Amino acid sequence: MGETDTPDFNKARGYLIGFSTVVLLLWYFGADLSNFKLLGNEIRLKENVQNVWMVLAGINAYLWLRLYQRTPAGSFSFDLPMHDLYEKTLVAVVRRLGKKKMRSHVLEQIKSTPGTVDGEFKLMSFKPKGKMTHHERTPPKGKESPDKLAMLRGLDSTTRNEIRYSFYIHYTVGGSQHHQSGGQAFTTTPSRSVARLVKWYVFVRGAIVSPWFFDHVTPFVLGGMSISVALLNWWQINYPNS
Repeated sequence: MGETDTPDFNKARGYLIGFSTVVLLLWYFGADLSNFKLLGNEIRLKENVQNVWMVLAGINAYLWLRLYQRTPAGSFSFDLPMHDLYEKTLVAVVRRLGKKKMRSHVLEQIKSTPGTVDGEFKLMSFKPKGKMTHHERTPPKGKESPDKLAMLRGLDSTTRNEIRYSFYIHYTVGGSQHHQSGGQAFTTTPSRSVARLVKWYVFVRGAIVSPWFFDHVTPFVLGGMSISVALLNWWQINYPNS
């Protein structure tokens, strides 16, 4: 596979998008493909007209494969902006789902604070702030820091999704106001089902807010739709009663 943003990759992507769009428009508007103009010259097909859509599907499939061969390795995995969106979403979701456990953790932390008398304190509020623990990892001495994207893609799911929350806590002891920040962190790893749902949500949202989807996914989806439509049209023309 090639490198991203190379002329070959961009040309292959442009050809696939352009041809697929034309095929879809021809299908949508019910164009008569037995008669068309090419470079200003009118061309009328006399033989094998029933196989025109099969020819279009074949050309489309060639362009689809041509782009696939020139697509950089890892293009179908999240890029850095998508990973950032995934982490922000995961931190927010786990914070909401784990609020009861975090509250219990904060209460234990207050109880263990010097000067707190059991039964006399009252928790007013707490604000958790989450951070992915893999950001705290440092490479062994003598080794260069790996490429961030390559590092993220190489992490196992447990390490990748582990989150550490620190807290800003507001509580009272005998009517006296107290504020505490830092303290013992709350470390958790969401279940695989939660992580998977977040990933699917980010994938859908990324289709709107991130160029990654349109650069690397949309051309293949558009090409697949165009090939399917062309084959369906060919089948309906040649086998109308099946």
